[in-house]
Amino acid sequence: MNRAAIFAASLVGGLASGWLTAVRAPAPAPSEHASIWATPHHAGESIGAARERLAALGYGAEQAIAGDAVLVAPPPDIAILFRRDLPAIEQRADGALAWIVDFTQATGRRGLRPGDVYQDGWRVSMVSEQVIELRRRRETRAVAVFISPPSEEFQDSP
Repeated sequence: MNRAAIFAASLVGGLASGWLTAVRAPAPAPSEHASIWATPHHAGESIGAARERLAALGYGAEQAIAGDAVLVAPPPDIAILFRRDLPAIEQRADGALAWIVDFTQATGRRGLRPGDVYQDGWRVSMVSEQVIELRRRRETRAVAVFISPPSEEFQDSP
């Protein structure tokens, strides 16, 4: 016989005999601890528990307690966020296009036309040279995009 055939036969025979004669450990019995981890939980319960743990540690949104009500800090002004993200408005033959910085895109920017969603449910309803109108549900914000922020020297002092 050929040496390669003898080597292959001995190798297969050794693997087969090892497989058949190996001692197998018994499967572990399901424990109470394992069943707790396997039990599915509702996402709301998990979020509530996480919120309680973070509140106990002092992390999370700034909150002020007034009586029984909890006051949460208001969200940032959408006009400020939009002005921060808007570098240009392009006038095209098919209408104006507002360019915003968006690092989730490959080019790092995204064009918005009327009907497109900006963020947090705010939808662009109108784009002009100086004003972009954003709507969310029943709220409407006309954002004057290329104005300078008010300086402190021109504000009234109390």
